Amino acid sequence: AASDVYKRQIYLLYNQAKRANDWQLAHEWRFCYTIVHAANDAVTNLHKAGLDAQTYERYLCEARFLRAWAYSRLNKFWQGVPVYLEPISNEQCTRTQESADYVWREVVLPDLKYCIDNAAFPDNTLGESNFGRPSKGAAYALRGMAYMWLKEWQNAANDFEKVGQCGYGLWQGEYIDFFSPDNERDKEMIFAIQYDEESGYCDNIQQAVGARDTYGGWDEVKPASDFVDYYQNGDGTEFKWSQVTGLENWDQLTPKQRAVFFCRDGLKSNAKLASQKTQAVGICGQDIFDRYYLDNGNEARIKAAYDNRDPRLKQTIVTPYEPVDCFCAGLNGDENMIGKQLRWPLYLQGTSGGDFWLDKRTSAYYCYRKYVRFLKGELIDRQRCYTDFPLIRYTDVILQWAEALIELNEFTPAKNLIDQVRARAHMPGITIGDLDAMREAVRYERRVEFPVEAVNFFDEVRWGTYKETKFQGQDVHGGQSWWGDNTVEYAWYWDDCLWPWSVPQGEYQRNASLTTRPGWVY
Repeated sequence: AASDVYKRQIYLLYNQAKRANDWQLAHEWRFCYTIVHAANDAVTNLHKAGLDAQTYERYLCEARFLRAWAYSRLNKFWQGVPVYLEPISNEQCTRTQESADYVWREVVLPDLKYCIDNAAFPDNTLGESNFGRPSKGAAYALRGMAYMWLKEWQNAANDFEKVGQCGYGLWQGEYIDFFSPDNERDKEMIFAIQYDEESGYCDNIQQAVGARDTYGGWDEVKPASDFVDYYQNGDGTEFKWSQVTGLENWDQLTPKQRAVFFCRDGLKSNAKLASQKTQAVGICGQDIFDRYYLDNGNEARIKAAYDNRDPRLKQTIVTPYEPVDCFCAGLNGDENMIGKQLRWPLYLQGTSGGDFWLDKRTSAYYCYRKYVRFLKGELIDRQRCYTDFPLIRYTDVILQWAEALIELNEFTPAKNLIDQVRARAHMPGITIGDLDAMREAVRYERRVEFPVEAVNFFDEVRWGTYKETKFQGQDVHGGQSWWGDNTVEYAWYWDDCLWPWSVPQGEYQRNASLTTRPGWVY
């Protein structure tokens, strides 16, 4: 026991430190600067390629767009980075960071202005021959997003309006259907990472967000219960657990006690579930179990909490006791199963009669549906998700456009834009309120529209709400069970230095001109 306590203390201390040798810092820095240096080479040397004038100008615009995109991403993470606009060697990368304002105004905006003003740059690239390449519509979108960081609301709104005029538009089908190979070339997709099933040209996001029963995923990226609870009721009102029939005492119980409501049926009557009953009682307590548990009807009661909600909830997340047609990982790795369910406490995962298998055998975590292929035959390899990944899509443009209009006190046109997105999701339109209410309306849409799209982090830090939403205002927050109990295994620790990021340790060791941020360990 003493050893376990010691290990826990070491774990907590290790994870509380913000380590500049974290792989993600190095990965993002290297990824973006690889694009920057390749673009610099193209901008400087394309004239030597013997291209006709039209092709040369178009390629030049594409290079400058990609450079602007890379510097935009760098600036969002680091709020100021070294600027290189010409080809140089690794040994010549010795500059210090410019300010965030400098990067936006002297690098990103000029590159995008060049693209927008160039007659050789096409309005869109939705055709078969050049699909997915940068376009003028993408440049307007990216410049509008830069203006959002600069809080230049009118400039942002003006640019966002131009995107639709360039031929892009809102996906009109079901929300979740867009994220599939069949629909990824819709006018909604402005700029994306393009994948196919050929080895080396695909992504393994399936493994991170999927489960064992979705062709061998690990469920490492999980929706927090805070986020699931955030989805509105189908009529647009706020969801509250205490308003679900049979859960009226929800607010009087601790998170662990609330586990009683999530238990599977039959824990009292089915002798085969004796160990599962012991596990449940160990969490919620015997008195709570005796008072609230329904041996027949517990599953139906909790399942009702997820019904009649914003349809994007069940389209994005696998919820408890909702049947799932999936690949069954335990049947020699070679069989599809119809109607498996995510139950708790878990019983016989990986078998034809067992529960939907996440990864851990004793946990009750949510699982994403989005970007997950559930059935064998949908992928040729469990490591491959060949659906294109959007870097800019039109819904992002519409909602940032609405946000800019809200900051300009133009509430009616902002409502009209927000309502277009809600109508597609089969949600009622919003009610115009004061500034705070309108901000929350557009932020709600952005939060439930873009899970697993690498958008929300940048929104929350831009709004200054990262601690409030991701940590629920606490200093320690983590992976959550369905009932909201934090687990140390997935704990995160807040510190005011968490953002902006500090430079990667390896880059600091190579370039002494870089400055580090207080609070990071080197």
